Amino acid sequence: MAMIYCRECGYKHSDKAKACPKCGRPTEMTLSKKINKLTNDRSMVVYLLLAWFLGIFGAHKFYVGKNGQGIAMLLMGTIGWLLILPGIAVCFWALVDFVIGLCNVSTPENVLGK
Repeated sequence: MAMIYCRECGYKHSDKAKACPKCGRPTEMTLSKKINKLTNDRSMVVYLLLAWFLGIFGAHKFYVGKNGQGIAMLLMGTIGWLLILPGIAVCFWALVDFVIGLCNVSTPENVLGK
């Protein structure tokens, strides 16, 4: 157990405390956990809807933070229709992602990466 100083009032308290006992300011660990929860709070329903309706543009990949795959799907979904084959491939890719999402509804961390 280490002792830390409150950034608000300068009071020295335990690093295990969730907030400063003197002024009540949350500790840095508590703040970072809240920020992580807000940024990682993704919905499986939103993922499935994005995969179904906007899957050919990779919207569901951008939603879960897989930007490289999202860009690949976006390029294949927009430019790929000129060559037909990439357009068909990205439709299949989006359908597979949708089915994988449906199969993992009970364990969304497998798909959403929480």
